[in-house]
Amino acid sequence: MSKSISSLRRVRLWFMKRCPGLYVRLSQCYNSFRWRDEKRGWAGEHRPGGQPSVMFFSYYRCGSMFLSRALRELAVANGLQPLDYCSYFVKACPDESDKLFEEESLGRAFHPEGCYYGTLRRAYPIPNHERFRSVLLLRDPRDCLVSHYFSIRESHTLNNHGNLEARSEALSMDVDSWVLAHMEDYRRDFLEFHEKLAGKPGVLFLRYEEMVSAFPEFIRQVVEHTGLTGVQAVADRIVGEANFEVSSENVLSHKRSVQPGSHLKKLKPETVAQMNDALADVLKAFHYEVPSNLAD
Repeated sequence: MSKSISSLRRVRLWFMKRCPGLYVRLSQCYNSFRWRDEKRGWAGEHRPGGQPSVMFFSYYRCGSMFLSRALRELAVANGLQPLDYCSYFVKACPDESDKLFEEESLGRAFHPEGCYYGTLRRAYPIPNHERFRSVLLLRDPRDCLVSHYFSIRESHTLNNHGNLEARSEALSMDVDSWVLAHMEDYRRDFLEFHEKLAGKPGVLFLRYEEMVSAFPEFIRQVVEHTGLTGVQAVADRIVGEANFEVSSENVLSHKRSVQPGSHLKKLKPETVAQMNDALADVLKAFHYEVPSNLAD
């Protein structure tokens, strides 16, 4: 990140903290004029041909922003139309986001050829999803919860009034209280990813920890699975520019900490024990380390 971009981010964060309500109103006004392609796509007007469409599923604080940008670059280079329905609903019409769970609407909005859809934040009931080439990226949910708390509290963009309420809640709680209050949401959504996507035809499941530790092999798998192989120079540049180093932790940075196991450093032992118990089935399903007393 360049110094100028970092300075702009700091100004934006300062404004969000000083005038959060005004920031939300300005953000919603700005976004009301954007998302032309998503509006057309949701109406069923994007029906291109060509290679199979690509869908990218991930959850909060799983490295999804980085991989989604990389996949979008690869998709555009290979002639696919990028569409980001989740961002469209969050930023432009948050009161209508339940439409993402309406199978009839999804059948109209998702076309199995010529498009890139991402990031998709839930295992939405997209008809005939096996006709798409999908990537599912997840992270140890215990680390996700900790990272999500600091993001909401310090740096996440206030796109709507729901974001504003979430920040107010995080500011009123310590990290241990917050993760215990929200771990059931993670459990529910991760189990839905496992039930509906992991191991299903056309779905490549990868873990965040693989991305930050062995990125060249990680992106090779993604490119091969999605068929986004037409412009190798783009994939090579993405690999060359990838940087998962964090010299020091900064709560204002989107990339705050990338090391696995961060929940052990941030949470009380009794909180970790409660999380391990509550999330045991998720940890087993996605092959994360489970304490020996919960492994059987």
